[in-house]
Amino acid sequence: MKLFGDGLRSLAVARRFVPWLAEHRLRLAGVAGAGLAAAALEVLRPWPIQALFDYALVPSGEPPLPFGSVVALCVSASLLVIAARAAVEYWGALRQAEVAHDVTRSLRRHVFEQLTKLPLSFHAANKSGDMIVRLMGDVPMLRTMLVDSAVALLSRVMLVLATLGVMLAMDPLLTLVICAVIPVLFLVVRMISRRITSAVRKQRKKEGAMADWLHEAVAGVAVIQSLGRGPDAVRRFARSSRSEARAGLKAMRLAARLSFTVESLLAAAFAGTLGLGAWRVSQGRLSPGELLVFLSYVRGMLKPIRAVSRHAERIARGTACGERILSVLDASVDVSSPPGAPRAPEHPRELAYDGVGFRYGDGPLVLSDVNIVFRPGELTGLFGRSGAGKSTLTSLALRLADPSEGVLRLDGIDLTSLDLDSLRARFGLCLQETVLFGDSVRENLALGAPDASDDDLWRALAAVAADDVVRALPDGLEHVLGSIGTGLSGGQRRRLTLARTLLRDPPVLLVDEPFAGLDRPAARTVLATLKAHAEHAIVLVVCHELDHLEAFDRIVFLERGRVVGDDSHAHLQASCPAYAELVARTALDESEVLL
Repeated sequence: MKLFGDGLRSLAVARRFVPWLAEHRLRLAGVAGAGLAAAALEVLRPWPIQALFDYALVPSGEPPLPFGSVVALCVSASLLVIAARAAVEYWGALRQAEVAHDVTRSLRRHVFEQLTKLPLSFHAANKSGDMIVRLMGDVPMLRTMLVDSAVALLSRVMLVLATLGVMLAMDPLLTLVICAVIPVLFLVVRMISRRITSAVRKQRKKEGAMADWLHEAVAGVAVIQSLGRGPDAVRRFARSSRSEARAGLKAMRLAARLSFTVESLLAAAFAGTLGLGAWRVSQGRLSPGELLVFLSYVRGMLKPIRAVSRHAERIARGTACGERILSVLDASVDVSSPPGAPRAPEHPRELAYDGVGFRYGDGPLVLSDVNIVFRPGELTGLFGRSGAGKSTLTSLALRLADPSEGVLRLDGIDLTSLDLDSLRARFGLCLQETVLFGDSVRENLALGAPDASDDDLWRALAAVAADDVVRALPDGLEHVLGSIGTGLSGGQRRRLTLARTLLRDPPVLLVDEPFAGLDRPAARTVLATLKAHAEHAIVLVVCHELDHLEAFDRIVFLERGRVVGDDSHAHLQASCPAYAELVARTALDESEVLL
């Protein structure tokens, strides 16, 4: 590996993925054995031709057997060697394909699992389209390097070494002609492959950026059409596509240059061997049949050397893709469970923020000195200007991030000391940005409770005034939604996501603006459901609008990351000037919008 591409880097990348290969070591050993057997049979392949030539076609003396017998034996031996080699290669190819598919599936699963564990800061800094390219495009290229190229190189190198050994025994001088070219070939391969790795790295980055923009454009096609920006979007996509194509073309040019250089050197080596071999025959140092065998070995050895150059280019691509995958696998999972962590309380009765502060990276605090306790029995609204820290407050409860200062406790237990999966199982989260998948309504709802019955599903839908919406769909619960829930209105999508969350009957419910996009009857139904759930659970609702502030038992008012008010709407209006001012200003803004 050290000779191909930027060898040390390729070897370092490959070494990191050995655990994914180790579980397939027996099958890989079988594939390697098949490759070695095929190499040995390839070494035997020319000898029936030599016997046919020297003992039947151009005998130098009395042949040991009659002409027909020699021909029959040589043809039979040749067919046997060819058939055996084909059978061995067929078996090896099947086993290799099985391993390749298993490694691809295992790698994709592990990378996807890592993506689900990485903090929101990672996903905010990395485009989703680029992550899709890494999963769907980079993983197969990496697998090609780890399995296909590694197995191919092993068998090709063994074939070259075995062939060189036989050639040295036949004629050391002729063999030196080939040996003189091999170091030059490897140096050329190494130099050009390093440049291919760099070019592929840039190409894959551009592909990721293009995939991310395309994902956003397709998801937002309604906005593009409504603004009449279709031609602009097409032009932007064309520019991105041209940029990616130029990067890909550069890598292809380098690969073509590598192939041309290798072919030129091999052609020179073959021509030199042919000329020197003819002179050796004229000197009586070789028989014509032996020269044919030697030339057959030279031609046969040129094939694996060509293959080495092709696989060097694939290794260069695999190295670049492997580095991109490792950047995901090596990313820090900031939030995790400590060893032997206890499970979270089944029915928590208190969620407490004790001196909590939070900052993103090295930035300023977006939450500061938050001291507040939430309990079942009251419907609590979180209110404040955009950027006041409302959503951050709920994210910390789910341990989507951990506080920079202070402690969060569930029933008096520090959240960071609890088992993470069991902690999150106690929460239900309904985001302002609705998340539905291109599956049936039933499958989308079942994400919240896989064992829920149809009656459970319909009750959850009725609780958020969405049962009539689903009944009106052509296939009801079996109706397949479009990607991200297209085909439904914003309010309908919001109600489905809330129904999915309520199916879990979570003891702690976090909801971000559940009333947006709902008509008044639907909003009243949702509000009644939230109030009923709050009787036995902790319910926090992030609210931005004024319509339902009076309905909350308690409102926590945040200003610039601090809790500056905590009471009912009426009391805050009277006792908190900042709250009263924001309510008045919001009401004025809403009235101006209506006008």
